[in-house]
Amino acid sequence: MSERPQRSDDPVAAALRKAFADQRPPHGLERRLARSLRMLPSAARTVPIWRRFAMTAAAAVLILLLAVTPSGPRRAELADVPLKELEAFIDSNRSVDVETDDPTWVRAWLAQRVTFAPPPVAQGSTKIELIGGRLCLFAGRRVASYMYRVQGRLLSIYVMTAAGLNPIGGTRIEREGRTLGITREGHFTQASWSEDGLIYSAVGELSEPGLLAALDELKL
Repeated sequence: MSERPQRSDDPVAAALRKAFADQRPPHGLERRLARSLRMLPSAARTVPIWRRFAMTAAAAVLILLLAVTPSGPRRAELADVPLKELEAFIDSNRSVDVETDDPTWVRAWLAQRVTFAPPPVAQGSTKIELIGGRLCLFAGRRVASYMYRVQGRLLSIYVMTAAGLNPIGGTRIEREGRTLGITREGHFTQASWSEDGLIYSAVGELSEPGLLAALDELKL
């Protein structure tokens, strides 16, 4: 019965282990590679020494590449998540979490529930009524939602931290020094942008011109 070669018997593997001693491979990877090699036919384990060295080097490089690849989540795309969230909220016929037309109270309520300082809440106008606020969850982060009614149709201004999140999706337009990503689906339009470390996403049962007009009215 052939035995597994000892680590000390392979100078290339030893050199590679020394070179990459500070690199930590993902949990269980070395064990899985070793198990896969043991399952090979005996003939494959008796390949010429130069080929075995090459296989060892390739395995070590694979371990290194996987070890240095960031294990955290990649930069997520906001895409149309806010649009889908407002659509689901309307379909559920739920009420807002805090029902008030007082922007100070909406901001104070949300400030206790999100991990950032919410920006001031727009008061509204004769055409746009502030009806309250909601706490939402996108990509594992807490999101503040300022809720308005525009001529009987709902409008939500979502605010969230920008870290690790790409806000620009859909069609890009330039507006008042900002780059907005515009997404349209059915009766809903979404406009997203980033500012001061936060992402804003305005979603409403409005046309694109109607949504942009509402943002102008709210001075956003």
